This record gives sequence, C-alpha cells and structure tokens, in this order.
Amino acid sequence: MTEPKPLLPGWEDLEISTQIIIRDAISRGIEVQVIDRKENFLRLKQGSHTEFVKEASKTRLDSLMTYLVMENKIASKLVLAEDGVRVPIGKHYSRLEDALNDYTIFQNKKKVVKPVTTNFGIGIGISEPNDSLEKFTYFVKQSFSFSSSIIIEEFIEGPEYRFLVLGDEVVAVCNRVPANVVGDGIKTISELIEEKNRDPRRGEGHITALEKIQMSDVERLVLLDQGYEFLSIPKKGEQVFLRKNSNISTGGDSVDVTDLVHPEFKTIALKAARAAGAVICGIDIISSAITETPNPETYAILEINFNPVLYIHEFPYSGTPRAVGDTILHLLGFH
Repeated sequence: MTEPKPLLPGWEDLEISTQIIIRDAISRGIEVQVIDRKENFLRLKQGSHTEFVKEASKTRLDSLMTYLVMENKIASKLVLAEDGVRVPIGKHYSRLEDALNDYTIFQNKKKVVKPVTTNFGIGIGISEPNDSLEKFTYFVKQSFSFSSSIIIEEFIEGPEYRFLVLGDEVVAVCNRVPANVVGDGIKTISELIEEKNRDPRRGEGHITALEKIQMSDVERLVLLDQGYEFLSIPKKGEQVFLRKNSNISTGGDSVDVTDLVHPEFKTIALKAARAAGAVICGIDIISSAITETPNPETYAILEINFNPVLYIHEFPYSGTPRAVGDTILHLLGFH
C-alpha cells in the first residue's frame, strides 16, 4: 500500500477533495483564495477569469435546480425512470405510519430504507428478508430522523460502483467496498480494526484519503447479525464486514476499476447525468456483472450524487490513481 502524494502544507485542515483542487490550481498558476475555510469555499483567479468552487465539485456549471434534483432521491429517481434508466423498484413515504403499514409488502424481501435528502450513506438501513417489525421500525425511524421523506426499495445484489462524470466523460470508476477486516486466525476483530486504522491514509473528517473504521453501535449490530462481536477471532483469510453501506466515509475501501467496467455502463452513467442535467456528478451503480454487457436483471442505478468526492479516485485503497482535479479546472475554462 502506498501513501497518497503529500498535498501542500498549510491546507491540511481542508477536506481532501478541496486540497486536490488547490494543488492542481497552484500547479497551473491559478491564484487560490480560501474565502470560507470551514465551508471549503474557494475563489480561483487566473488573469481576469474568476471562479467560485465549493467542496471541490460544486461550481457554476450545475444549476441550483440540478443540485436539488440530485439531492432529492424521489426527484432523481423520477427523472431517471422517465429517461428509461434502470432504478430499483420501491415507494416513498412522508408519514411514519404509512411506511410502517407497508411492512407486509416488503416483509419477505431484502430492502433498503433511506432518507430522501442525505449524502454519504447517512441514515441508510438495509433490512433483511423477514426482519421483525421491530427491526423494520428501527430502520424507518432512523431514516425519518434525517429527512421528512424516506424511500423503501428493493435491494439489488452486487458490489457498488461510483462513476465520476465530469462533462461528457466518465473519468474514473471505483468499487466501493464496505468497511471490513480480513482475519489472520489470531487477532480479534477489534485488533484487526486497530491494525487497519494504523494505515497512514486513514483519518477522520474527510481530510485524508480514507476514513478510520469506527467501533460504534452500528458496527456492533452488523457484526451481531453475522454472529460475531468485536472480541471474535475470524479465520485466516476470512473477510468480515462492519458496515452494510459501502461509503468510504464510514471506513470503506475504494478500488479503482475504471479500465475493467464494460463501456456500456459508462454510457448509462452519462445518460443518467444528462437526465438530471448534471455536468459534475457521481453515479452510483450496483451490479453483479460490471464487466459484462449491462443486463437489467443484474444492475440498477442507486443514486446521482451532487457533490462527488474526488479523493476516492485520486487516492484509491488499491488500483490505479486517477487525476481528476485538473479535469474540473479545465471544464471551468482555466488553462
């Protein structure tokens, strides 16, 4: 494992995608002004050309309404479905009692319960077939605690892939693997987590290439579902997952697969971006056969992300690093 290239001293408190933009801007001779450090809000100047950039991928290239459509999972699912893009089947709810009343509809299916307007996998629960009403209620209430509306939809089996769309191109694709450890037959799960967290690329607060794996109640419950606890000792070579969601922000691993995915998946990602009117976005596709011609039975688009992080592609856990910051600067018209 290699460490990411060190970014410029003095910017370490900014989230790492913003650091990437700053590094690439300076290398082009672009003047960088941090106008709100806490918000990762920049002003870039090159001669008479000025651009504002927030959190690395929020720019003038996408309208406010485009952001709102991408942020709202009901709206984004609607525009995708109407454009003939495969999305998971499900329903949305604005009242707790309505969602709970549909327990029997979803009871024997594996399903995802998620807030309509969050990012980074916040508030998402994955409910197994025949989960108890109590457990189903927990996921529903958790999602409603983050949003006034939620979605319950079919769970599509397979790994999850982030397609980074910049303009008319998919510039990078990574497989996002949920937080996990691999047993050696000796160490406990908690010891394996501590060992993996010693990787210098792992930190907290989105200022490093990877996030530390946590040992909270969420991870404890995921382990419990598999018959484990933090003091369990997995077999040698056994991979144990600590999260059901695959977000890098919750300790997952990013694996670059840009050159492996079937090119038609990139076409689908671009079609999804155009359906939302997006110039810069992340398309999340789940597929059990990503190297093969897309088959609606084995894939679906989960989300369109309005603020895609750059660092998972620039500094993957494994695979080829992809330089993506320069492409955003080019789209903004910088030389």
